[in-house]
Amino acid sequence: MRKSVGWIVTAAMLAMTFAPASAQTNVPGAVHVKWFAQAIVKVTLTPNYFTGFGAVKATFGAQPTPTHGPDAGPGVGQGSIDFGNVLSGTDYLYKYAAHLQVTTNSTTGFNLYGEGAADFVNQSGGSEPISSTVFYLNSTSGSPPDTNTGFSGALPFQRTAGTPSSTSFGLPPTIAYTGFPAPIAVSPTPTADFFYDYELKVPPSATGGNYFVWIVYTVVPQ
Repeated sequence: MRKSVGWIVTAAMLAMTFAPASAQTNVPGAVHVKWFAQAIVKVTLTPNYFTGFGAVKATFGAQPTPTHGPDAGPGVGQGSIDFGNVLSGTDYLYKYAAHLQVTTNSTTGFNLYGEGAADFVNQSGGSEPISSTVFYLNSTSGSPPDTNTGFSGALPFQRTAGTPSSTSFGLPPTIAYTGFPAPIAVSPTPTADFFYDYELKVPPSATGGNYFVWIVYTVVPQ
């Protein structure tokens, strides 16, 4: 079976504007001007962001060379997170999966949310719960090298409680939130970089097919 993880970024992206609210001349040469500045959130998501990206089967001792499916790459920063062909009942690490670079003008920082738009869907029919199959863990920028393995501790992605605009394979979704879940990361500063590996824990009961899920990242200033 093949497993791939799609990715999408959703964020409020507003250009800085200065809009005069009022201008009144009290005495010659004295002008009172007020303006309002809108929030800025800029997010850049880079998949397969460093040389050596790809899936590694959970193995003790010397680690296998990472490989990936046809939807990843072929170059750094290209394609989707594609684990390629995997075996039921086996765990995998995907090295250098996603780099998020966030820039805001929020002096109090921001929250980063990451969720699945749906469960892990088999295009042949059926699905597996995302919370027990797809996980994330901190990685490095590539320097120093990523030392994670398929046995490293990781946190599960959750299926969104909001409303996704799409859950189809070819159409990237956004999520309409009525309330936000717990963030996957919190930054006290207005700018930050996040580097993630993904883990895939394939259930023994998983049937053959091509699986996919969209992971939606959202940034909200504090």
